[in-house]
Amino acid sequence: MNKHRLMALAIAAMPMAAGAEVTLATLFPSHADLTWEERKTVAAGTGVVEITGLPVSLQEQSLQVAVAGVAGARILQVQVNQVEQAEFVAADTRRIRHELTRVSRRIEAQEDAIRAWNQQVTLMTKAAETPQELSASELKDLAAAVKESTQNALTEIRSIRATMADDLATRDRLQRELSRIKQGAKATKKVLVRYQAQNPGELQVSLRFQTPEAGWRSEYNARLQVEADTQPDGELVLEHMAVVRQTTGTDWDGVQLHLATANARRGTAMPPLHSWVVSPQQPQPYRMKSAAPLADMQAEALMGSSAVVERQSTFTQSYRLPQPVAIPSGTAGQRLTVAHHRIPVTVATWTAPVLDPTGYVYATGKFTADAPIPAGRVTLYRDAQSVGEYRLPELADGEELTLGFGVDEALRVAVINELELSGEEGLWKSENVQRRQNRFELTNHHPTPIQVRVFDRLPVSQEDILTVKPLQISEPVVRDVDDKKGVLAWERTVPAGGTVSVKSGFEVRVPEGTALPEL
Repeated sequence: MNKHRLMALAIAAMPMAAGAEVTLATLFPSHADLTWEERKTVAAGTGVVEITGLPVSLQEQSLQVAVAGVAGARILQVQVNQVEQAEFVAADTRRIRHELTRVSRRIEAQEDAIRAWNQQVTLMTKAAETPQELSASELKDLAAAVKESTQNALTEIRSIRATMADDLATRDRLQRELSRIKQGAKATKKVLVRYQAQNPGELQVSLRFQTPEAGWRSEYNARLQVEADTQPDGELVLEHMAVVRQTTGTDWDGVQLHLATANARRGTAMPPLHSWVVSPQQPQPYRMKSAAPLADMQAEALMGSSAVVERQSTFTQSYRLPQPVAIPSGTAGQRLTVAHHRIPVTVATWTAPVLDPTGYVYATGKFTADAPIPAGRVTLYRDAQSVGEYRLPELADGEELTLGFGVDEALRVAVINELELSGEEGLWKSENVQRRQNRFELTNHHPTPIQVRVFDRLPVSQEDILTVKPLQISEPVVRDVDDKKGVLAWERTVPAGGTVSVKSGFEVRVPEGTALPEL
């Protein structure tokens, strides 16, 4: 009786290994919050559950352990250990090396057979080249024998090489697999949970922790469709995708996935704000040459610190995928669809002829959604054709969205310089004057009318001695577009096959003896 009791106590004291699996993952742009669960049948009393195969990047300070399923069960102690995978790697290495040895031996035997057949061909050839006194019939028989033997040998060599090709491919595959296992060997962590249970039963152990080896980012596909009879109206379909990656070393299968937009890389609080004390500017102190590099480095450090400014988002959002997903471990990102947004847009061709006479298709609309979306790369499609990529900013409900969709090949823009004059003017008070007058001709080769927005800019003076005066400017015109001084914009409808013109010009004056700016 005592013997059986001691054996039961010894078994209870031994740790029960459990290979837990990821059941829930909340991914952030910078890290992931993972939940691993495992069920184990336990006896009453104290014991240890050992959960192995956890990622080595498990952040121990974030580890939370909970037990459930057995009434009165409680945790006594939690211990985290790092385990090298040498024993697992060694087992796979032995298996592959054993297969590699067998294949290599077969290849060696095949190479020996090929050498033997080649030797036979060589001997037969030499025998034919040095015949002794033979009659004509004997020479004929010898030639036939040499031919037959050579053909048989070459046939055998071809057959051996065909079989050998498969073995060579197998050897190369095994060598690559062996190299991959050696390179992929990495340490893991295990968690020992010491518990106490008043009753036997099935104990559920849950681990929750954070790891930087998983995360996600947003990417988008923007598809613009414009019907010929509805121009300038169209529809923009914005497909929001999550690019998920995890390199924990364990494949996730059937995981409930949540995607959160909170980014730990942005920090948790604003920088400290101190009093701003100013004083009259002092003369620049003389610096010794040896002290200059240090001062320059300090200045660069301050500039770098103040220059890294990101627009802080006033919201965070969490997405939950409706179905469990499978995410293999690896560097390749897995793309999952989050949502589709349909945005009515106005389509127009924009051009800045002085900078570039090319016209570009733009779609402008109001983004509407229940929740904001993060910034990310967007791939642009116009009429099902890829036209490029762009960086989509963060968007909230009600914000205006404008995207460019490539070149409008059917719009021709010509810049005609009607006036270009530079020289001195004035009888009593001479001034240097430059005048420029341009005309922009827009020709529509589409079968339907199109909306065109033309941009130009006038010089802006920051000196009292330099004056700028507009010349002939076509009306109506929008001035200081987007609060940018001197920027002009004309919105015109160009009929099919027709041409529309707009004019833009300016005059710049400076006093005599002052050089005109380069324009």
